[in-house]
Order: sequence, then structure tokens, then C-alpha cells
Amino acid sequence: MNVQGSILSTPFPTPTLALATSPSPENRAQAYEFLAGIFLKEPSAEILSELKTWAGINADGESQVLLAQIAQEDPLLDNLKQEYYDLFFVPVSGRFVPPFESAIISASRKEGKKTKFGSFWGLETTKVSDFYARAEFRPEQLTVFEPLRQINLPDHIGFELSFMAYLCRWQAQQKNRGLSTSEILRVQTSFLTRHLNRWLPLFVNDLGHTQQSGYYPYFAKIAQELCAQEVSDLEP
Repeated sequence: MNVQGSILSTPFPTPTLALATSPSPENRAQAYEFLAGIFLKEPSAEILSELKTWAGINADGESQVLLAQIAQEDPLLDNLKQEYYDLFFVPVSGRFVPPFESAIISASRKEGKKTKFGSFWGLETTKVSDFYARAEFRPEQLTVFEPLRQINLPDHIGFELSFMAYLCRWQAQQKNRGLSTSEILRVQTSFLTRHLNRWLPLFVNDLGHTQQSGYYPYFAKIAQELCAQEVSDLEP
């Protein structure tokens, strides 16, 4: 399956995320790649510019307001970059939320107390890695923020979204060759159900309890909604 090179081969595709009925696998792949890039790459002027284009295409008023606020209050993106580091890389930052499925799923949450996140390499990590191996998906080949490559944890939100993009592109190849796509669709549904749709709601909620600009919770919420919609559309 020679589809790996397509994933994040450009900095940021700009799809319409409000997917229409029976969207093409290529459009679905772009949507997943778009969201994966937000979490796999350090914030930059180029990414913010692409996001503004996306917000305009989708007539997304909420994201337009959010991006305009960031542009006004943080034109050099110093604060947003620090937020990226603090939220996802620095456990002692006071606002750390690990973007890894295992740590989120196994977290201890008690009302009125600070969340205690679980292990960074747990059962879910192994299960995700098994999905990747069976599909010959290699996240280490993606274009990502270098520290993420060094961490090398397969259940990062960006890697899981990229895996869905990979499956969609594989589906497109099979379809173009006149071959069956039923098994690929089954894998997509299974991965969404067993992984992304289990932990993204928790991740979004955890992000919402931190002090931040609203940028990452917003796009995490879009990823959550996309994955939920996808399962509904894929199920027979």
C-alpha cells in the first residue's frame, strides 16, 4: 500500500469539514489530515493563514473570531506556541493535557480535584500500534514537530487522525482499481469505535478545564464531531 507519502505531504489542506452525504474518500482524508496537522505541528504564521482560509471557505464564524483574536493579541504567536508546549509537552506546566489515548482513557477524574492522567504507554497504546502494523501505517514517516518523533508514542491524537486519513486514501486506491473496499471500511469503523470516539470526548473536556486561548479545544472538538459523524455515516 503506497499511500504513506500522501499523508501531510503539504502543510495544510483546506477541506470542507462539514462533510456532505457520501463524501469521497479523498475528501475524508483531507479532513483528517487537516485536523491532524494542528496537533502534529508547532503553530506558525503559515498554519494560521491556512486556517483563516479554511474558516472563510466553511463560513465558520466562531473560528474566524478566534483566529482574529489570536492575530490581534498574539501576532508573533509566542503565546500560542507556549500554549502548545505547555498543554502537550510539559507535565509540570500546570495546564498539561497529554494528547495520548492511553493517558486520557486511564485518567482518574474526581470532581473538585485535579485530574491524574494515566500511563503514557498502556493497553490502548499497544492496541493502536497493532492497528498500524496490520495496515502497514508508519507514523514515524510523517512530517511532524521533531519532539513528537522523539517521543514515539503511536496513540497521539495527530497520529490517530493521520491513520484515518491513510485508511481513506487506501480506500480511494482500491476504489479506483475496481477492488473491494469493504474490509478497509470495516477497519475504519472499528478504529473510530474502539479508539477515537472513546477518548476524544474526554480529551476535549480535559482541555476545557485548562487556562488557554480556546484554539486547541476548538479544533479538538471539531475532530470529535467529525469522528462521531463518520461512524454514523459508515455504519450500514
